[in-house]
Amino acid sequence: MAQDHPEKERQKFQLDRIALFSDAVFAIAITLLVIEIKVPVVSYDSQLFDKEFSLALDEMIPEFIGFFISFIVIGNYWRAHHTIFGYVTDYNRRLISLNTWFLLSIVCMPFTTAMMSKYIFFRPYVFYCVNVMMSGLIQLRLWHYIINPKNQVSVNIPVGMIKYKKYSAWVVIICFAISLFLHRLVGPNFARLFLASIFIINIFTDRYFIKKYKLGKKY
Repeated sequence: MAQDHPEKERQKFQLDRIALFSDAVFAIAITLLVIEIKVPVVSYDSQLFDKEFSLALDEMIPEFIGFFISFIVIGNYWRAHHTIFGYVTDYNRRLISLNTWFLLSIVCMPFTTAMMSKYIFFRPYVFYCVNVMMSGLIQLRLWHYIINPKNQVSVNIPVGMIKYKKYSAWVVIICFAISLFLHRLVGPNFARLFLASIFIINIFTDRYFIKKYKLGKKY
């Protein structure tokens, strides 16, 4: 029994390293979103400053919209990642590999967000939506791996939690896929506006699953 204690401590330390590294990646990615927004350069002429400054801010509206959307998306992915790893009791090379691929998709998001915000055309928006959808799909793969009893990396995951996280991930993936088609068929402004439906759906989703499966407010 005395020999098991150091091994459990070592295992907990390694799991903490994985979680802390992941948190650092999320923090950097979400910080880079605002760094991509540059302060507008306008004339120092006091008579023209207010007008030019207002025009410059108007031109930056797509950047602010992109920042807001991606901030919420990355925040939601971090919340899901936090919940998922709350059930992880062991790790292996496959788990680390899947987590690394997921983090790769997250660190790409500031770049694709900046590209989508600067250019309202279809192709930059494709890169952005594909980035977000790939993050969701990899997260689902990570979740499936963790909940699989054969992999022996987690224990005692409530059925309601499994359904909740799967549903939440698919909401984001499907909404971004629909938004991509709307961009092509209707236009960029409506496509971006449609993404607000994700946040509305999540509000009702959270209430439904927390109430039905008694998950508690920590999730």
